[in-house]
Amino acid sequence: LRTSVPPMPRRSTGTAEAVVVQPPGESSNPAHAQHSTASSLLPWPKAELPKNFEAATAEPRIYQWWQQCGYFKPQEDAPGEPYVITMPPPNVTGRLHMGHAMFATLQDVMIRTARMQGRKALWVPGTDHAGIATQSVVDKMLAKQGVSRADMGREAFIEKVWEWKHEYGGFISEQLRRLGASCDWDRERFTLDEGLSGAVAEAFMRLHSKGLIYRGTYMVNWSPALGTAVSDLEVDYTDEPGFLY
Repeated sequence: LRTSVPPMPRRSTGTAEAVVVQPPGESSNPAHAQHSTASSLLPWPKAELPKNFEAATAEPRIYQWWQQCGYFKPQEDAPGEPYVITMPPPNVTGRLHMGHAMFATLQDVMIRTARMQGRKALWVPGTDHAGIATQSVVDKMLAKQGVSRADMGREAFIEKVWEWKHEYGGFISEQLRRLGASCDWDRERFTLDEGLSGAVAEAFMRLHSKGLIYRGTYMVNWSPALGTAVSDLEVDYTDEPGFLY
């Protein structure tokens, strides 16, 4: 058990109180109190004890405490071997579904087990740019404004995509937090981040040079609206009367 765990934030049934959150490793000596900052005081207002457990308010409060304690970061003094999991990045345009809940639960169990075994455990989170899906969402947004992607040009459209990502792209990460995923969120990455995007291009170039991937001729799902091929997952099939000639 840790000996310098910050006190658990709690609701007060009396007057407002201030709970001092002491990061792991810092001294609890009163002589060092003068070095405390205002940001280390968490005031909790007067509140009645609810009749039922209110997960919507309790879980975010507890999760924030976990993060403040640094429990999701690899412990430098851990005696065991490093243990790292890279999250399969969900689409930045998406919402969590059962598949996300399943992988998040399994990986969370694995990473927490490694921590309890004394290993330097790190779970790296991230999101995927989901090029076609993101382009489609931004296209629809621009259409409502009476503007098209072709009219704007490539550079202006990319700028709009980044604006959309910064404004709306964090929803799925917040959902993962609500699930209790114990990721090191300070290391969160996006597949188009500078450096990371270059690493992806380098990986594909190496695969191509080794003949492991290649450009072939085959049937594709062509989207006239998007002007590109889309995967089978992006296609809605319908039965239409017609002929093959």
